[in-house]
Amino acid sequence: MKKSKRRKNSVAVALLVPYVAVFLLFSVIPCVMGFVFSFMKYNPIMPDGNKFVGFDNYETLFNFNNTVSLKFWKSFGTMFLFDIVMVPTLIVIPLTLAYLINLHPPGYKFFRAVIYLPSVISVSVMGIIFGSLFGGDKFGFFNALFGTEIKWLSGKPFDGDFLRWLVIFIASIWWQTGTNFVILSGALRNIPKSLYEACEMDGGSRWRSIVHVTLPNIKSSIGICTFNTLIAYLGLYGQPYVLHSAENTIDQEIVSPMMFIQYYLKNSSYVNMTGYICAAAIVFGIIVMIFGTVERRVMGERKRTDKYVTEYNRLTADAQRGIAVLADSDSTTGGGSNVE
Repeated sequence: MKKSKRRKNSVAVALLVPYVAVFLLFSVIPCVMGFVFSFMKYNPIMPDGNKFVGFDNYETLFNFNNTVSLKFWKSFGTMFLFDIVMVPTLIVIPLTLAYLINLHPPGYKFFRAVIYLPSVISVSVMGIIFGSLFGGDKFGFFNALFGTEIKWLSGKPFDGDFLRWLVIFIASIWWQTGTNFVILSGALRNIPKSLYEACEMDGGSRWRSIVHVTLPNIKSSIGICTFNTLIAYLGLYGQPYVLHSAENTIDQEIVSPMMFIQYYLKNSSYVNMTGYICAAAIVFGIIVMIFGTVERRVMGERKRTDKYVTEYNRLTADAQRGIAVLADSDSTTGGGSNVE
């Protein structure tokens, strides 16, 4: 191997080693350990009582008469309801903004930066900003502005916390629109202008150009945004955690499966349930993978089965075979017969 090539390979390995090490230490090994613990009665504080119990933790998890298990499955209801609203919203709004910015209105560079800027801050900063805006006392910005004392972030899960979810909805749009906006803006810029010109020459309106030119050409980018947003909100945790008040700290574990898992893992009173919580995490991970796979199949490219295309391909193949036969015939007869 040449010295220059060895040097390039050494640089590549050096750049990969930190990522691989972090991935193994904080992703692969914890996943393997969690999978093993899910088949055990495991207590990290009192390891003497740890033992293998087989599928007992999974049987308990699917026992709907168990109070804790019922909370786990109930948490899916909140998450799915929020996802049904949030995922399409975080596709439609960024796509609309990207389309408008792609028209290059006056000051479009400024607006493009403003739209993307919130996505670079952390969830904690976002919580501080919206917690201050929607504070439930007179010191909250909107309450102070309008002279009200609306309890925006109060209420218990499934009991009077509609305003809180409204705030989470608004905060999520403000915080995460920028990521999908960048992806869709890049996809829109890559659409050939000749397609729009052809649509206009055929008498197509602006709406028809969007439906028949824009959307088909950015389908893959929409699929990526949908997949990323769906996976992110199936693991809903950060927004409900940072946007809450004292009234809704009770039963926080039923807000989402991720909050259920985190609640019981961090609470020392349930340390003897570690194996059970690991089983819940494994089941939740499988459900997320199923949803991700289904979404990729639905949004993936489909093979065309149009009968006219099939017939065209058959006729083209027949014509090519006929040309090949004539060429072979000409080469055999020397290019044709001699005429005396």
